[in-house]
Amino acid sequence: MAQQLNLLDARFAPKPPRLSARTGLLAMAGLLALSLLGAVALRSLAASTAAEQRSLVAQAGPLKAQAAAPGASASADVAGSASAELSQLQALDASQRRIRAALEAGVAGAREGHADYLLALARQTSGALWITGFSVSDDGNDVELTGRMTDSAVLTEYLRRLNAEPRFKGRPFAQLNLRSADTNGAPLPYIEFALRSTYTAPP
Repeated sequence: MAQQLNLLDARFAPKPPRLSARTGLLAMAGLLALSLLGAVALRSLAASTAAEQRSLVAQAGPLKAQAAAPGASASADVAGSASAELSQLQALDASQRRIRAALEAGVAGAREGHADYLLALARQTSGALWITGFSVSDDGNDVELTGRMTDSAVLTEYLRRLNAEPRFKGRPFAQLNLRSADTNGAPLPYIEFALRSTYTAPP
């Protein structure tokens, strides 16, 4: 029995290949376009990153300078303070050395001060004579005594006993002033005296 085939049926029609040359060209064009877009995007991102990096480096420079400045300033302040303190201590030491040298040489007067004079005067106190003033020159050579007494005769004995004291030995009282009346000429109930002596070194 004969059978007829319908060659016009769509199932029997030739089918075009899925991967034709045109499709390949279109795909390659699409990939190329995507590659170009990606390259442009990457280049733009790289440029933006480089610009941001340059901006950060430019901002970090002043910050580093500011961070270093306080430390340097503090170090300079500490060094200046230490130098000033060292200079003051050196000046004080030099001053003390000069004073010590002057005392050792006797330029500044008696090293033990004037306590010995006062002790000598205290040992030679007298009921008829009392001291109202006492002064010593800076070099310890000139001595002045002022006082009062009820009788001028006691002065000679007082000076003799005072001259026996080591502090007053070798100090002749060359100047003596006596006053028994006030400025108006009225007699005083006591006699005022002033004694001045200059030390003469023995030959």
